Amino acid sequence: MKNRLVLFLTILSVTILLIFANVFIQKQMNTVIKENKLVDAEFVVEGTPPVIAFSTMALGGFRGVIADVLWLRAMDLQQHARFFELVQLADWILKLQPKFSGAAAQLGWNMAYNISVATKSQEDRWRWVRRGILLLQKAISLSPNDAEIYQEIAWIYAHKLGNVMDDAQRYYKTEMARELLFIFGKHYPDWQALADAPANEKELRVLFPADHALWTAMNEAGIKDLSTLSGEFRLNSSLPSSIESKLTKEDAGVLNAYLRKQWMKEMWMLDPSIVTVINQKYGELDWLLPESFAIYWAHIGNEKTPDFSIACARQIIQSLVASFNYGRMLLPKDNHASEFFLLIPNTDLADGTRNFYKDLMTHTEFNVTTFKSLYENYLIDTTVTLYAYGQKKKAREFFDELRTTTENKRAKTMTFDQFVLTEWEEDVGTHDFKQANDQLTGLMFQACLLLAYGDREAATEHLILAKRVYLSYANDKSGLDRVELPAFDEIKKQVTEAILANYPEVADRLRAEIAADQRKSTEAQTDTPTFSIPETTSTPSSEAKP
Repeated sequence: MKNRLVLFLTILSVTILLIFANVFIQKQMNTVIKENKLVDAEFVVEGTPPVIAFSTMALGGFRGVIADVLWLRAMDLQQHARFFELVQLADWILKLQPKFSGAAAQLGWNMAYNISVATKSQEDRWRWVRRGILLLQKAISLSPNDAEIYQEIAWIYAHKLGNVMDDAQRYYKTEMARELLFIFGKHYPDWQALADAPANEKELRVLFPADHALWTAMNEAGIKDLSTLSGEFRLNSSLPSSIESKLTKEDAGVLNAYLRKQWMKEMWMLDPSIVTVINQKYGELDWLLPESFAIYWAHIGNEKTPDFSIACARQIIQSLVASFNYGRMLLPKDNHASEFFLLIPNTDLADGTRNFYKDLMTHTEFNVTTFKSLYENYLIDTTVTLYAYGQKKKAREFFDELRTTTENKRAKTMTFDQFVLTEWEEDVGTHDFKQANDQLTGLMFQACLLLAYGDREAATEHLILAKRVYLSYANDKSGLDRVELPAFDEIKKQVTEAILANYPEVADRLRAEIAADQRKSTEAQTDTPTFSIPETTSTPSSEAKP
């Protein structure tokens, strides 16, 4: 009996000591949690998903232990290629550790990179890249103030989808464009109208009160609520005719914008209000392309950072430059995505990119020689690109800035025309026959595609540059033993015929544009087609100085 009493008192004493120790340790743990922002102060509030509220309040510190066990299990599943089970485990890990941005970044990156390349078909690879993005979107919804997650999702868009390192990148871009076109309804939607659309059902019902024709039309069509209407809308990316016919054009437009707005928010977490801000700040982006989404997420991440996010800012400027260089998607058929798309520069971003470069250089981290050199290269490339796409006034503006704000010797000693053409021709003097021919056919190929996609001005400018390259090679006095190039028109004919034979998606449009040229030539009673090189084209005088 005595031994039992001693044992009881011993256990009681130890229990009391552990309770006091736990109180002391818990205070320290709470301090660590608060300092490292492991749980938001307002996280467990009304509207929090029940499973998150439960795990946060009931499991306490054990959440980390359980998450670690699940993480080990996830690694084992990946080694055994049991990928679909891994998706569920990743979801549980996020719910147990919603504030652990490192885990979210690793899980999303793992799906988009490691698992995607472990699959064979392009369809499966795209599916896993998309799963990685969706997982990071979920992480953002659980931890909306963590800039690191925004930077990670921006990186996947810019590097995995936007870059050309993955051999399935054209398939990724095509699938992304196809899904977004269906949601947007057209390539360039009215973003301001989408931003102004009601944000939720409550706001919509203010515009469409109980006695509005919408609700009567829905009842007659057997559509019980807005959720059902949204499902019908998403089947064909349009309002059911039985609904639209009962509404005014203005009301149908508002309802259409509301349903699309909810759709893009749910599937891509794309907020039209933020899109309009970004378009106004940088220029009109093409929102079918991954670089635009990289800018979108990095922009939000920068906004979420109290002072300034170097990582997000770097992602924005890199994606802006990439978007300027190849940020417009030309489709072989309007509002129809296919792998025959063509990427060309988005010259609308010239000013916005330049302004952001200047903003960054006001920060100490970017006010360094290497970054200033990048800006100088941007001014050079933009001058040449704008010139090539017929925007010579804007190109001269960038050239003048290059001349006055940098030490670029070529800009300070050459005229505007000389500078641009020298950038194109600087290596032609040392080119052999094959190199010169490749450069010529490349310019002509681009010119023909631009013509087929309807950008006639840019196509003509590319042909003019091709003619200058041709003359530069042909007139070079140091290359007396060079192999003579075929006639310029013969090269152009060969390139055109090659496109007509090998690119069926654009062949009909190219034939139509060429036929239109011939009609214009006939109507003007001239033998010179519109889409041709002026005979007066020649290389600029090397003696001309500024």
